[in-house]
Amino acid sequence: MKPIGVDFTSAWLFLVCLGCAASPRPLAPGRAESEPAALGATASACGSADVSRLRFGLVVLGSGGPRSFGRAASGYVVVVGGRPRLLIDAGPGTFLRLGEMELELGALDTVLLTHLHIDHAGELPGFVKARDLAGDGPMTFRIAGPTAAGPYPSTTTFVERLFGAQGAFAYLPSFRNVLRFDAIELAGSAASEPQPVLDGAGLSVKAIAVDHGDVPAVAYRVEHAGHSLVVSGDLASKNDNLVTLATGADLLVYDTSVLDPPGSTEALYDLHTPPARIGEVATRAQVRTLLLSHLTARVEDHANEVMSSVQAGFRGEVRFAHDCLTLELAAP
Repeated sequence: MKPIGVDFTSAWLFLVCLGCAASPRPLAPGRAESEPAALGATASACGSADVSRLRFGLVVLGSGGPRSFGRAASGYVVVVGGRPRLLIDAGPGTFLRLGEMELELGALDTVLLTHLHIDHAGELPGFVKARDLAGDGPMTFRIAGPTAAGPYPSTTTFVERLFGAQGAFAYLPSFRNVLRFDAIELAGSAASEPQPVLDGAGLSVKAIAVDHGDVPAVAYRVEHAGHSLVVSGDLASKNDNLVTLATGADLLVYDTSVLDPPGSTEALYDLHTPPARIGEVATRAQVRTLLLSHLTARVEDHANEVMSSVQAGFRGEVRFAHDCLTLELAAP
């Protein structure tokens, strides 16, 4: 799949950090943020971020994994025309980051869940209430995510158990405004072709199933005005589905939770992608920039070897994510 109308000879990625607070382990003066020491930039707090000038961008709310070690868990906001439009995952800590960065939620009514692990979906109720309080009048939330398998409910059931008549937060649909929920279910296993999620209002969103052990999971591609970004969610990358989805993308945000074997627990390699494979996938997909996210403390502790392993297979720009990082995809 190729993004619509992308001119790879003239387009580039502008990356800036807006409103980041001082870090307990700040970067050395003049050091490029893409160097391994960027892992020291896990902000303990975020300041207000003015995203109004971003034509098409990504805000990293949370760059961490399931354990608590100074990063919020997975969460990203897609900005279009200076306004937040999509939320991709809502892990613990992302609600706090939204407030710290003072992101305006008036145009954000679509949530893309890569899978239903707590570190990717645990703060959905807080986001819904915050969005409810940010506007007046009825609103509809589109919430996309995978179908059911094993102990994991479908996205429809998940939303119903949260906000339905007998749900844990049944009060929310009539707390302030009248809320409706439109659940969009996507094949979370076996499917090897991209699935349409959204197409309209200047945005195109597609998804593809990815391999995350027995967990139904999907990755997302968002396109706008000839530019594209892909968020992998969690995956082992034992198949080439992510290559299919990410081909030609300006930005690929990749699950980076383990070391190359045998550096991490063996069972984790059925759930997450080793650095060497990350570099291989990024090269095969011919992406322009690779952002390593969903980081763990173990990855932080071995930042140099992780970066070296990825760069051995991928010659494009590679960066580590941190909370509060804001990235713009734009033509010169």
